[in-house]
Amino acid sequence: MPPDLRLGYLVFDARRPARWASFCQHMLGLPAPVDNADGSRGWRLDEAAQRLIVQEGPADDLAALGLECADEAVLERLLARLRQGGVAVEAADAALRGARRVQRLHRCTDPAGNTVELFTGLAPAAQPFASEAFPEGFRTGELGLGHAVLVSHDLAATEAFYAGLLGFGVTERLATRVGPIDIRGVFLHCNRRHHSIALFDMPLSKRIHHFMLQARRFSDIGIAFERAQRHKVPLSLELGQHPDPDGTFSFYGATPSGFDFEIGAGTQTIDPDGWQTQHTGVTSAWGHKPKLRLQLKMAAGLIARKVSGAPRRAKELA
Repeated sequence: MPPDLRLGYLVFDARRPARWASFCQHMLGLPAPVDNADGSRGWRLDEAAQRLIVQEGPADDLAALGLECADEAVLERLLARLRQGGVAVEAADAALRGARRVQRLHRCTDPAGNTVELFTGLAPAAQPFASEAFPEGFRTGELGLGHAVLVSHDLAATEAFYAGLLGFGVTERLATRVGPIDIRGVFLHCNRRHHSIALFDMPLSKRIHHFMLQARRFSDIGIAFERAQRHKVPLSLELGQHPDPDGTFSFYGATPSGFDFEIGAGTQTIDPDGWQTQHTGVTSAWGHKPKLRLQLKMAAGLIARKVSGAPRRAKELA
């Protein structure tokens, strides 16, 4: 059974927060952000107070991911499992809880170095969500805000954290090759969403590969694709569709921090109860043609990995 979790929010460090403000307004079409006491700003996707949080920082990368627990009992159970597994967990102070707009918050670090925040009681927004760019909004609720794909160079250790300690289920395992690059990945579910978190071993320096927002209306994806071109947002993958059992129709582009965003629709849900892990060697049923920007980025990462002599620790998982 799933662990009664959902991806609640994502926190990003950004060297140029003003560019994120423009991106969230013009590309994502989100309402005006809330200003938090710690200087961060939070953007809404639904009736929650904030889902995408941007704070000024040098990394231009993922700063934290928030996992919303269904209730206090779930939070306590997960905290106990983490501590029994030797993971240090600390309770957040009132200032951080206020900035995240939650009632309870505990923090730990996964094996890839990502800050994971387990929380309950995300505050509601002061007014209903409305977006001209996405008139029917995004599919969130019990499925969470969407998904995040994290970069890990030790898939076994990172999977052991999310699946072994936090109780995520393994939806699919990926083993493929893109040009000279071997890519291994694992898609993890914690509710009926196909994956809330995925782990990819790729030659990239950032902690996050991309985050995905799921629109409720298919036509909004084509409109967003044209909007990206109009605003000269660098694209990574053109329009395409992931194969079943995911099925998402989407495209990918670059955020102001350099990692990617995905906007999609039509994502299928799964039944976590008794789900049997699937294996795949393809990431797209059609489309998702890579742009030159992405090809150069991957090539540069591969060269950097070879020059550094960093060992490939990740092995295909059975």
